[in-house]
Amino acid sequence: MQRAPFLDMLGYSSAEIGGSLLPSLVTTLRSLLRQADAHFESDRLGRARSAFEVLLERSQERSDRAMEVVARTMLAHCHLRRHDPEAAREELQHASQLMDPAHMESHARYRSVLARMVLHEGPKEVIERELLEYLHWGETSGAHPQVVDACLLLADHGDPQERELWLQRGIDHALDHQVHEPLGDAYTALAVLLDEQGQSEDGLEAYQQALHWLRQSGTPRQVVASAWAVGAVACRLGDYPLARSRLDEAVAGAESAEESCADLLALALADLALVHEAAGDVVEARRLLIRSSALAREQDLPRYWPERWRTLLEHGKRLELDL
Repeated sequence: MQRAPFLDMLGYSSAEIGGSLLPSLVTTLRSLLRQADAHFESDRLGRARSAFEVLLERSQERSDRAMEVVARTMLAHCHLRRHDPEAAREELQHASQLMDPAHMESHARYRSVLARMVLHEGPKEVIERELLEYLHWGETSGAHPQVVDACLLLADHGDPQERELWLQRGIDHALDHQVHEPLGDAYTALAVLLDEQGQSEDGLEAYQQALHWLRQSGTPRQVVASAWAVGAVACRLGDYPLARSRLDEAVAGAESAEESCADLLALALADLALVHEAAGDVVEARRLLIRSSALAREQDLPRYWPERWRTLLEHGKRLELDL
């Protein structure tokens, strides 16, 4: 079976890589890297690309090959997020020519983005095999964030029947090795999977774990979405005290967030109306539902989430509202 392009770029064995941790990249460039990473992690891809381009220019001026690999690798990641694999491929080609396996940080970033490049390169069996190689590299190199990353990619792109196993393996590895940043997304994916399988109580527990970790490292929007998810599932299961606490948190977070969370606010208000109705406060339930329906229309919820919109309208009819 033919290997996907780019997978032989590195030219280094695991034995050559394992255990090699040289001094960190130049400190004066790290502030630029932190700024660029912050933009990227917040999905400000235009700003992230500009910041990584500046980082590339500065690293070339200082002949810092490791940082240049990081900059080119992250530019490739920006291109992939913008669905431009050709531009990403070009940046990875340049990065591969500068790669030094002794610099673990730059090498780890490169492998992470290379794995994502593979997703555009071939059929499912090729993708799965190469992701397993990425996992093996991470394990043999002691690159624990990349081990977790590989597990989560395998959960998304590997055998669907093994998705829960990969998610749990990634979560366990992250907890064992204090790789906390991806835990919010990992627990969210596990919660969705369990909920879809009818295991709503286990799903609720996973959603609560997701919220715990996202409060530490997630964006405000992620925290709002996670709080709403906990509240919505708790409401469905009849745990109204938990539902009200988390939905109040979601509403407050959505109203105070700098980025727009109007769609999430509409969803949280609709579920909060259910909680108040269950408590016998029909007047407040109606008020919340009227506000939710107005926001939902502004966010075009009837088109993007018709099932949720129909549920909202049905709730309005029960409360004798013409929404």
